[in-house]
Amino acid sequence: MKKLKKAVLAVLSAVLVVGNINAVFADGDISVRMNGIVSNDVSYINFTDTKPIQIDNRTLTPARAMAEAAGMEVEWDQPTQTALLTLKADANSDRPIERFASEAINKIDGLGLDMTPTSITAALRLNDSNAVIRYNFIDSDGDNVPFGKDYEMVSQAVFIEDGTLMIPIRDSMEMFGLDIEWYQDELCAEVNIPEEIDIPEGLAIIPNHGNGKYSADNLADNSIPSIDIEDVPVDNDQQLGTYLGKFKITHYCPCAICNGGWGAYTAWAGELIPGQTIAVNPKIIPKLSWVYVDGYGYRHAEDTGSGIGEYHIDMAVPTHSMAVALGVVYKDVYLVE
Repeated sequence: MKKLKKAVLAVLSAVLVVGNINAVFADGDISVRMNGIVSNDVSYINFTDTKPIQIDNRTLTPARAMAEAAGMEVEWDQPTQTALLTLKADANSDRPIERFASEAINKIDGLGLDMTPTSITAALRLNDSNAVIRYNFIDSDGDNVPFGKDYEMVSQAVFIEDGTLMIPIRDSMEMFGLDIEWYQDELCAEVNIPEEIDIPEGLAIIPNHGNGKYSADNLADNSIPSIDIEDVPVDNDQQLGTYLGKFKITHYCPCAICNGGWGAYTAWAGELIPGQTIAVNPKIIPKLSWVYVDGYGYRHAEDTGSGIGEYHIDMAVPTHSMAVALGVVYKDVYLVE
């Protein structure tokens, strides 16, 4: 990923035309007041270069200045044209915002999995009102596991003529569960930590944010190749079979990085077939058996490896970039009978 200051300025002219930006600068400067966010004090953001603007009566602020004032890190992912805001969760932090994030993320049902909460991230794609919020955990293997969902914003992130990325203050702060108050007489937006913490409904384990075509918020169900399985012994009533439990799902491809010297071949069935082949632990899933993986469909146990734990499936996909972007998820798995 690249930092915001390295964003490609050649995009700007197209963005300004396509986005049809109608920025309005208020008669006086718009201010943003942070009430007990990174300290217990009240402070104002010092916008030294680019000032906040209003677009269609929505206030937008420079992404980096806004994020840093809220105790967040910000990065720019050029391949997906996405701003990534990250808020660390730390119950023992001196910063109220990090203690708030820790309390919020600990309210999430971790499905009984052994995981440690680490951060909350928001992905805001350029000129797109659809964002993604993720509550991130580290599992016992050290892999990042995000619980998240799409978040529909009222406004969207845009570039302006001087090359500054602007983000909607209300949407970007409310995504993290913070409160925003607007004082018209002061032209001031105030950010507060709420007394009660609300967690979005409908959270599920989703892929990490990736790059290019297979970024998580651009991933459709059909991005995973589908196959016709004529020999799968499943009744027409779609009974799924014997429930095996919730498995950790990782992803690999035929490249040397993922599959070493095996390349495009499996341990038990010859050629590796993305969209069909899975690597399993034969103590739990018999070799060459069919399983049904929630969200993926039917897969064939054709491979194994020393790194495959008991409740772990490595899912074959076509390319390394797709394997990286899909990351780690947890899914219910059934042995087809």
